[in-house]
Amino acid sequence: MSRALAVGLLLVSLWRFHQGLSMFRYQRNLKRLPFYSLSSHELPISRQKLFLGKGFKWEAKHTQRLRDLKQNGREHYLSPGMLYQWARQFELTHEHSNSVLKHLLSSQSAFNPVRPLPPLGVNPAIHGIEPQEKDIFLNLSERVGHSMILGTTRVGKTRLLELMIASDIRRYDSAVIVFDPKGDAELLKRVCYEAKEAGRENDVIV
Repeated sequence: MSRALAVGLLLVSLWRFHQGLSMFRYQRNLKRLPFYSLSSHELPISRQKLFLGKGFKWEAKHTQRLRDLKQNGREHYLSPGMLYQWARQFELTHEHSNSVLKHLLSSQSAFNPVRPLPPLGVNPAIHGIEPQEKDIFLNLSERVGHSMILGTTRVGKTRLLELMIASDIRRYDSAVIVFDPKGDAELLKRVCYEAKEAGRENDVIV
């Protein structure tokens, strides 16, 4: 009986430890998002689906989590710690120096506990409330209709367009025509680069 009780308590302890670890990861993710980057050659190219990046399906629980974070007394879940603030102040103070410590503090290495947050342009909690982000794909059959991308300034609308254009160029199944009334230089450079890398300069019109 004592052995059965010990095994039962051990299983309960392991389950509680798993819950606590999940909560710790969630709280850490609110303050420190992982850095994510993808080169052109690493793009998942498919004949059925279009890769849109990482994300998650917004559900009622995410609305509740974001609402809970905005209540009084919970600001510490979103505010970076004192060490993080010191690291950013040190970078600013030694902006024009070649300090080794400055480069170490500003690196995106996983071994840097005070690495800068990714430049999202939005509240990091929007991503932080879901620690299990995954690759998002759109069925190519759904692209026969129109698509609208909405967002405020500097949240990644043009970067998403770059991703979609790069995937279309590398899919080799049709010509690609890009209209850009804004005249974004970075977008033009990316389109030209992708066309050259794929050997499709004659199939891409900007």
